[in-house]
Amino acid sequence: MYISKLELNERDRSVRHDLSNIHHLHQRIMQAFPDVEQDKVRTDWDILFRMEPDSNIILVQSGDEVIPDWDRLPDGYLLNRKIVPFTIHPDNLQSGKLFHFRLKANPSKRLKETGKTVGLYSQPDQIAWLERQAAARGFQIQMVDVIPTANIFGNKKGNNAPIKIHTAIFRGILEVRDSDLLLTAVKEGIGRAKAYGCGLLSLKKIDI
Repeated sequence: MYISKLELNERDRSVRHDLSNIHHLHQRIMQAFPDVEQDKVRTDWDILFRMEPDSNIILVQSGDEVIPDWDRLPDGYLLNRKIVPFTIHPDNLQSGKLFHFRLKANPSKRLKETGKTVGLYSQPDQIAWLERQAAARGFQIQMVDVIPTANIFGNKKGNNAPIKIHTAIFRGILEVRDSDLLLTAVKEGIGRAKAYGCGLLSLKKIDI
């Protein structure tokens, strides 16, 4: 896989335009990858991204089939970029091992009565959501802080329904329970709104 660290030029008109509409930002990031099918670019190349809070930095994770070409973005769009290859093997995720983690996510649930997806706003509900995700994805939360973040907004062309996504950042320590499930979670992301900057699970080894 690859991690790209992109430093946006917030003085650039195209950057400001994209930051005001998450759908435009999603489309811009997809420009760095081959157009297999326009609606499937993200899943075809296992792309996840996260806008780091209070900064002009975007982290983009992608699969190892293709190296993203950030020169395909407009001139002046980026102040800097760095692409780092990385590999996580199941043998490095032994059961019981601890990692620092960071996740920007859309804690939410689908109402049975209406089928509508609604955000979870209280911290206990958000932590309970994360614990359910963890149990299904091969890890257990040992410690976590929840950082409220601004809602994500946007519009799709030709679609009158606005995009509004509730988000939160989770950071803390997790314990590995199932290496294969956790590896899949790292690759595929966690929760809803993965096309719009949610779901990227970042791990960092704890040195003891």
